[in-house]
Amino acid sequence: MRTCRSTVLFGVLAAGLVLTQQACTRGDRQSGKPVAFTTPASAGTTPAPIKTTKAGSGNKPAVSSTTDPILAGKRQVVIRPIPSSESIVAVDEDGRLNLTDGEAEFGLFVLAPVGDKFLIKTAKAGAGGEQSCLGIKNNGSSPLTVEATACDTRRDGQLFTISRLKAKDKQGRPTYAISNAGAFLQVFPRTGLIAEELGDAPLLTTYAFIDNGPAGS
Repeated sequence: MRTCRSTVLFGVLAAGLVLTQQACTRGDRQSGKPVAFTTPASAGTTPAPIKTTKAGSGNKPAVSSTTDPILAGKRQVVIRPIPSSESIVAVDEDGRLNLTDGEAEFGLFVLAPVGDKFLIKTAKAGAGGEQSCLGIKNNGSSPLTVEATACDTRRDGQLFTISRLKAKDKQGRPTYAISNAGAFLQVFPRTGLIAEELGDAPLLTTYAFIDNGPAGS
């Protein structure tokens, strides 16, 4: 459903001047499916996204304008949350993205640029022979989670914003915020890794990407 509101302001100058300001919002949540939010985080709390080139024809991912091969989808990476000493991000046996302190079958990812956003793909293919993509899942009144699902660039819940921050990790690697249209991936002791809008709250969890070699085809 799409709703719009328009405000027309008239001011008379020498030849007359008409200023029209139009604001539109769009909502398309579907329970149980990856969703996107239209409510932005508060001003001053949302990091600037990584700039990439626009997507080409159809849904073919665009080539990232960054020179970083990780952000161009050419490397497979471990995603390490900060603050964290040993834990990494991985897809668990239930298909949910969460933390693990040991090795995981699906603990390597590829960041595939799509326009100015990214698909986050599992580096390893699943039982069906295809890589999975991370997507936001609506759980009703419970927190939003991130789960592995079939890749689809048409689903907003799979298109993540990756924003580089000024801080670096202890090894000097860049750190990033990961969000889906205002819902940031954060880690909490009781709920694990969830997606949450910041509002006036500070960003608590950031991430470092640890290079683990070339990405497969």
